[in-house]
Amino acid sequence: MTIALQAEVSATRFELKAAGFVEYFLFGEIAIVTHTEVHPGQEGMGIGSALVRDALDYFRSQKKCVVPVCGFFAHQMRCNPRYADLLTPECRRIFCM
Repeated sequence: MTIALQAEVSATRFELKAAGFVEYFLFGEIAIVTHTEVHPGQEGMGIGSALVRDALDYFRSQKKCVVPVCGFFAHQMRCNPRYADLLTPECRRIFCM
């Protein structure tokens, strides 16, 4: 599934209207991802995974490192090792990637 995300800079989140969002905070070159949510009734359709992948692709394009505080986001990063390079060195040690 490919989802076109809208980066809402003021809200610091990626949102797919009426489906879900990934919330993050930027600190210089680091994006701290705090929450991923899929709206009720939309679960189990791959929307959360697609949101995470598209957010990670965006962070890569912006040359940001990622600190995944959100458990779902962290799990998706573990399942997709091609994004391991986006983790800060400290997170890489924690995630053993």
